[in-house]
Amino acid sequence: MTNPYTKLQIPVLYAALAVVAVASAQAAPSNSEGSRLYAPCVVCHQPSAWGSTDGVIPSLAGQQKRYLEKQLTVFRSGARGDTAMQIVAVHSTFSDPRNIVALANYLSGLDANPRPVTGAGDHLRVGQELYTHICAACHGDGGQGQPGNRVPRIGGQHYPYLRRQINEASDLHKDLAPPEMTSALRSMRSPEKDALDDYISRLGRAEVPVESNRLDGAATYQSAQSHEPEL
Repeated sequence: MTNPYTKLQIPVLYAALAVVAVASAQAAPSNSEGSRLYAPCVVCHQPSAWGSTDGVIPSLAGQQKRYLEKQLTVFRSGARGDTAMQIVAVHSTFSDPRNIVALANYLSGLDANPRPVTGAGDHLRVGQELYTHICAACHGDGGQGQPGNRVPRIGGQHYPYLRRQINEASDLHKDLAPPEMTSALRSMRSPEKDALDDYISRLGRAEVPVESNRLDGAATYQSAQSHEPEL
């Protein structure tokens, strides 16, 4: 999926990648090189790696390392589409897998965004129930993900980004998650998606306030079991 700023960002991305490529040729990568390798990403994801201020571009700070490595690889192969990300990922800098590891190490060690963009706060109880039954088995009660099997951190991610991505979530999960999970994602109504994404965007705070209101006609979902992704 192409982000809405792509046309404006592309010339800056190419310039930043040229600078990084020159520096990369001069030294072997290490974890300390992550900050330099991140330079092209600042154009979209900001210096803090907290994503765009409107929440459309995701936060990368504090994301699971192995998940980041995998996503750079699939953007590079074209298996996952986004024009700006593919420009970065296919650059010769990231033909060296050590650079991918160094960048992932750097991002995973950054502090997560303490103030992500959230939704309206309506029907958070519904969002909590949906998350508990569909998402928590793999992503964790706090949305922290799993470092060992590339399950991403989603707690505290921006609501607008989550809302945009959930429409593709069933396809993204079809080979990684139990069928009851993908079936539930496909069958969700728009208000339920809003509630789920709003709740997820608030995870990681000391406490997520929830209310007792239910959506009319809200479905009941079977709890998904933890599943080891075949990556």
